Amino acid sequence: MTRNVVVFPLIWAFAAFMAGCAVVDTGAFTRLQDEMMELKKEVAVLRTSPPPAPVPAAERADAGEIQSLRKSFADTNSDFDRVRSDQLAATTRMDEARVEMQRITARQDAQERAVQEIRGNADRMKEIETRLAALEERIGKLGAAPAVAPVRAPDSPREWKSPEEMYEVAVGQVKGGNPKKGRETLSDFAVKYPDHKLIPNALYWKGEAFYAEKDFENAILTFQDVVDRYPRGEKAADAMYKQGLSFLSLNDKKNARVLLDLVQKKYPKSKAAEMAKKKLKEIR
Repeated sequence: MTRNVVVFPLIWAFAAFMAGCAVVDTGAFTRLQDEMMELKKEVAVLRTSPPPAPVPAAERADAGEIQSLRKSFADTNSDFDRVRSDQLAATTRMDEARVEMQRITARQDAQERAVQEIRGNADRMKEIETRLAALEERIGKLGAAPAVAPVRAPDSPREWKSPEEMYEVAVGQVKGGNPKKGRETLSDFAVKYPDHKLIPNALYWKGEAFYAEKDFENAILTFQDVVDRYPRGEKAADAMYKQGLSFLSLNDKKNARVLLDLVQKKYPKSKAAEMAKKKLKEIR
């Protein structure tokens, strides 16, 4: 329709042009006639051409539905992404809660083991106390037994330069293979210097002398004297350890274990405690 509107003014303009141009030469006029014929043909073709078909309403409706579906699909994708993000966050929180639960369970297990260990130690201490009471009773019986005092030949008294010299000579006698002579010298030292700082050591080496003489019962009694009188002294742990060895030499493993256990309980940082631990592994 638009093309018809354009063509008709052209025709009228062309006619006016022809009317006003009487002096135009014949060749030019012929060309104009030819062009006019071509224009008329084009106008005829345009008149006979069918108008463009309008878009059906159904197709327009389908296009609207497609647009709506596209929007719904986009919204669904957005919701899905949001749900997936929420699910990932929830999974992370669940993992964190699971780890924390495992930590709590581990702490509870450790506390339970500690409680069981404390209970076990308490029961063991009760057992040790019972055995120790029996041990003390036996030591008491050993002490109550009449000891046969060895007959000593009268010796000419030796002049000592100092208490330390007397002590060193006595210990050297015990270590040097004359435990009896060393024990006698240590006994004299205790009588002569009862308040000397070396008395705990003198008593310990007296017990060592009995042990070397295989007089294990008197060795136990002498070592017990060290433990009772000087429990915080440097020889207390050694004396208790040697008591355990003395009972072991008497084939009394039960009381030997009690004393070796007790050394580790009362003097855990001492060298005697380490030796007692090794000895226990040998006799268990």
